[in-house]
Amino acid sequence: MPRKILVAIELEERSAHAVLSKAASACAADDQIEVLHVIDPASITYSVDPTFSGTFRRETEANMVAKAQERLSLLVSSHDLPGVQSASVACHVRIGRIAGEIHDLIEREGFDGLMIGSHGWRGWQRLLGTHAARILGLSPVNTWVFKVPN
Repeated sequence: MPRKILVAIELEERSAHAVLSKAASACAADDQIEVLHVIDPASITYSVDPTFSGTFRRETEANMVAKAQERLSLLVSSHDLPGVQSASVACHVRIGRIAGEIHDLIEREGFDGLMIGSHGWRGWQRLLGTHAARILGLSPVNTWVFKVPN
């Protein structure tokens, strides 16, 4: 029975390649795969909007989404994902808290599984909490976590 699987990636080449390659080898030929990248809004939340109307922020967000969508499509097209032409893989870009956006998309679109990468941070970085830990803590579906090179 085919599964609908969400693969959440970063846009950094090595990280994306590691997760997409492992996802391709872990999925069956008839699985439906969709790929997601979430832009954390921290980079624009504290920026100054000289117009004080929010237009600068909206334009910045729209530009970030467009660039991320372009980069995501390029990364996905360079991988052989099972059962589909790379060009037909749905690519999602969202702005928000990473774990929350992933869980929202899973529930909204009815995914059966999730695949993510984890850097396996140690020490103080791990104490601050990782995105992978937050995603796993509330994941409503089976989740595969792949090691990503640092």
